[in-house]
Amino acid sequence: MDLVAHPRRIAALLLSLFATIAAACGRDAAPRPGGTVTVGMRADFAGFNPITNTAQYTDELIKYALFTPLIQYDENLQVRPYLAESWELLGDTGVVFSLRRDVRWHDGRPVTAEDVVFTFDLAKDPATGSLIGSAYLSEVARAEAVDSYTVRFTFTRPHAQALEDFWWPPVPKHLLEGIPPEDLRNAPFNRAPVGSGPYRFVEWRANERLVLEPNPDFPEALGGPPALQRVVFRIVPETSTLLTELVTGGIQVNIPLVPDQAAQVEADPNLQLFAFPSRTVYFIGWNTRREPFTDARVRRAMTHAIDRQAIIDALLEGYGSPATSTIPPWSPLYPENVEPLPYDPQEAMRLLDEAGWTDRNGDGIRENAAGRPFRFTLLTSDNPLNRNVVAVVQSQLRQVGVDAQIRSLEFQTLLTQHRARDFDAVLQTWVLDNFQVASAPAALFHSRWADVPRSANRSSFANPRADSLIDAGAAETDPERAREIWAAFTELLNEEQPFTFMFWLDELAAASRSLGGVVMDPRGEFVSIADWHLRGEASRAGR
Repeated sequence: MDLVAHPRRIAALLLSLFATIAAACGRDAAPRPGGTVTVGMRADFAGFNPITNTAQYTDELIKYALFTPLIQYDENLQVRPYLAESWELLGDTGVVFSLRRDVRWHDGRPVTAEDVVFTFDLAKDPATGSLIGSAYLSEVARAEAVDSYTVRFTFTRPHAQALEDFWWPPVPKHLLEGIPPEDLRNAPFNRAPVGSGPYRFVEWRANERLVLEPNPDFPEALGGPPALQRVVFRIVPETSTLLTELVTGGIQVNIPLVPDQAAQVEADPNLQLFAFPSRTVYFIGWNTRREPFTDARVRRAMTHAIDRQAIIDALLEGYGSPATSTIPPWSPLYPENVEPLPYDPQEAMRLLDEAGWTDRNGDGIRENAAGRPFRFTLLTSDNPLNRNVVAVVQSQLRQVGVDAQIRSLEFQTLLTQHRARDFDAVLQTWVLDNFQVASAPAALFHSRWADVPRSANRSSFANPRADSLIDAGAAETDPERAREIWAAFTELLNEEQPFTFMFWLDELAAASRSLGGVVMDPRGEFVSIADWHLRGEASRAGR
């Protein structure tokens, strides 16, 4: 499906392109002192530990600012060297990485193969509930340090996109050694990280601000120290306040922008709009171990009762597209021949009748044979878009006799409750951790994670055929055959509906034209943060 067919989206993408070109031209201006850039964010960050983090923007700062992943992606989404300066694939059995020798932790110690192996072992430990372990390393069996700057990884079996298993950074062994894996998520390190990236941590006041400053020792071969003197992230929950701050100069970057603000940004000559196909899918997750969502017929009924296209049209301003699974429409493996379950209230009511839920007392709400009303709690974060989405969902479900009680929570609170699997249903998002098609299905739906505390399979979905399709898709190197496997997997999700996939929301952000070096694309909003500079300042060499 073409994500840029909507006229407003085309205009936004062209404007973003022109802004990027203008930013590049601005780099020729005479340099002046680095200066400070302030970024407005709606929600606070999670802990800055690559092993335990699951939050989108925290992950971007980990990968692009504070730490050094083994590999990075270029603008064409091709793997390029980073901490690993080179590699050798051992056929289809493993890979050997040679690490750079000039990357140091922010406390001065060198980053070594021992740090990489230490990180690998912790990520693979189920007690950490690590997304690196579930989304990246499911096909990697072990790691060993050949010497101080060489690491050998052994694969569990041949699989597709093998180098993309390694888009994650090591953590410092000398600072985290001795912390039990089950306690790693709450380690003090997470709130005062010692990284190895182009920026170093300075200060974090919860729900107020985060401050980063350049790492003066960052290798020139990786771009050298950033141009800016300081980057400050301010937490401003209200979207209207954020936009006002951007317009008046209180902040220079607004992430993320909500769809109904895009037109105002486009009309302001002092601002630049960034709009691009995202890695973020919105879904309603059903707790498959709580009644009534243990029944796939009920889950399908919920999906049939929700008019997702109406939500896209009314709330996303055209900046989105329907979702059928975790495979985005821009992926070469997107199963174009599999349609999402249609909006069909009559079919929803038929399925609910079949499952034993009927309106037995005439009050408009269905009950089961025991007289229990079909009433459940739908959790959501407190940002305006999500609140609006669940309000529409609540109204649509009410029309088929289902009473959804909405509970809005601060994002980190919501995340904690979702991880603990203390929910009936939840509107959530999933950001593709990497560009491997198999990583999200493996993390979200493979039964190996269904009973693992704090894992990403928070709906506790377990289905042997889903497991076999995920495993086959991960191993398949032939694109045509892989597309067939992922189409079959998507059809299975249509039948089982552990999630009601809502939509892919295009990423939207805005920045002042006083800020140069800004690139935003499917790799993320912060992909070029190390090259941000105020107009008239030199960008980093080699970036």
